[in-house]
Amino acid sequence: MPRAADRYWVRLLGDPDGDAPWGWRMNGHHLAVHVVVTAAGIRVTPHFVGAEPARVADGPQAGRRLLGPEEDLARELVTDLDAGRRARAVFAAAPPDDILTRDDPFADPDLLPPGLPHGDMTPDQQRLLTRLVRRYLDRAPAAYAEQCWSGLAARGLDTLAFAWAGGRAPGDRHYYCVRAPDLLIEYDNTQDDGNHAHSVWRHLRHDWGTDLLRAHYTDRHGPEH
Repeated sequence: MPRAADRYWVRLLGDPDGDAPWGWRMNGHHLAVHVVVTAAGIRVTPHFVGAEPARVADGPQAGRRLLGPEEDLARELVTDLDAGRRARAVFAAAPPDDILTRDDPFADPDLLPPGLPHGDMTPDQQRLLTRLVRRYLDRAPAAYAEQCWSGLAARGLDTLAFAWAGGRAPGDRHYYCVRAPDLLIEYDNTQDDGNHAHSVWRHLRHDWGTDLLRAHYTDRHGPEH
């Protein structure tokens, strides 16, 4: 199916009225939302949103930027870094053409650069990084977003690291990522001369609801059952 058709599909998996896990997915051009639900909770990663164009050029929506805050917060952070910190955060003058983890079913954090750790940032820079991460987490229902943030905080926010590639001026082609032991965020705006953005949030233990499904089948379908 040519992506210009801009068709989208909703898939329902399982029975929402039953006791077994169930889920739904919505997929199409620049959208991939995956939700798994069990009695123990909900999972929403991998979560992918893109925008083409990243900035609408004309018409009644001229100037609209679907992923504007995701771009602006990261640019503000990298711009605020002094030369020493920026040298650690910026890993390439030219950005990659796309997100580095692509659409692999299991994300490999080792594909991402190490970046500048949260603990080596100033308090203002740390607040910007927090706002950036929360921007992605807030794509989820509030309870799950807070659970993810609490998990990061419990491990220590110094496990977070930020990396950037490309230009820093609005309109420049650029890429950034945020990584932690369980978290992976990527954003690129490199195609169509820097007017075509992709963003993805992944949780390395929760992707596809594997932790909930594993717990469900262990509890409900273990040897004693």
